[in-house]
Amino acid sequence: MRAIIAALVLFVTIVNPVQARGPYGRISVAGWSGGAYTDDKTGQFSNCIASANYKSGINFGVLVTKNYSWMLAFTHQSWTLSQGQKFPIVLSFDGRNTFNVDAAAISGTMVFVPMPDNSALIKSFRAARTMSAFAQGNLFQFDLSGTSVLIPALVSCVKTINAGGVAAATDFTAAVSSNLPPKPMGPSSSPTTASSLEPTRPQEGSAELQLEAMQLASNFILKATSLSHPSLVSRSQTPVALASTGAAWKADNATGFVRIIPPQPNVAGLDVAAAIVGNDAKDCKGKFASARNSELVDSEVVFRGMSSCEDSEKSAIAEYFILPRKAGGFIMFSVITPTKTIGQEIQGQQRDELNAGFRKAAYTSVTQ
Repeated sequence: MRAIIAALVLFVTIVNPVQARGPYGRISVAGWSGGAYTDDKTGQFSNCIASANYKSGINFGVLVTKNYSWMLAFTHQSWTLSQGQKFPIVLSFDGRNTFNVDAAAISGTMVFVPMPDNSALIKSFRAARTMSAFAQGNLFQFDLSGTSVLIPALVSCVKTINAGGVAAATDFTAAVSSNLPPKPMGPSSSPTTASSLEPTRPQEGSAELQLEAMQLASNFILKATSLSHPSLVSRSQTPVALASTGAAWKADNATGFVRIIPPQPNVAGLDVAAAIVGNDAKDCKGKFASARNSELVDSEVVFRGMSSCEDSEKSAIAEYFILPRKAGGFIMFSVITPTKTIGQEIQGQQRDELNAGFRKAAYTSVTQ
């Protein structure tokens, strides 16, 4: 324990504004913000960190040192600690995986929790949607949405600064959102090439659109309470055609994706909905059915629809929601569920209840 505390004390300059300089570059996703920091005394790069403030008064940060050591950092102004003091914390992820850890105080108000790279702790953190921390008789709740972008952004930050110094600092979140260079948007003869059934149908986009979609997808799966163990699909598993404009997710009982449909002249939501139905029909090689309607939400017309397909490859229903995007264009949420669960057909009332929950999750993901 002494060795761990001694090592942590060396990192006090990381987040102490008096002794550290930064941030260099930018990390910004789902409420997290940060960048690269240097030691003010030596000028040497020390780490990359991103943190988020919560209404409870606690600041929660994720830190990666220049040697790729991972840590969690907690700061609360009401704490009165001695440097090196043990600070027991009970961490719980998604209400399931629980860890009793001994944090180390590196200042009167700050503690660090080391996360070895191959530990169960860091694996749980990377996969979780929520985290709770019980310390000194208080329970703190944390939203971990955006970690699918945050974690690779922190790694990219360390790798970039180690290679090129602070002069190479950039927008690290945008840099990891796509492994491909951004494609310029060009004119299109169709309002959209999107399909609610097939995320693999190609559509041009950019790294910024893909990052926006990832944030919306994170919001959606957090709010869709009927999904069982949902998680974002990793970048390596995301269909190439979807990667520049959208983000995919999966759960035990459904799959889906969020896609940004950029603005185009004289294209309305009705045009987008009609194009999606047409594409769905082309993608289905068997029995196909569709329906769509519209409703007024906060003075905006929102389209929602359904496409079902039964063929030799799949038997599924896609519910899609087309919402206006503040920056122009539209946002498409697609939720694909099997026509039948194991051993039984999903009843109409049950499906209506599921769809109402998905619809609410889509609306609140955009308006929050």
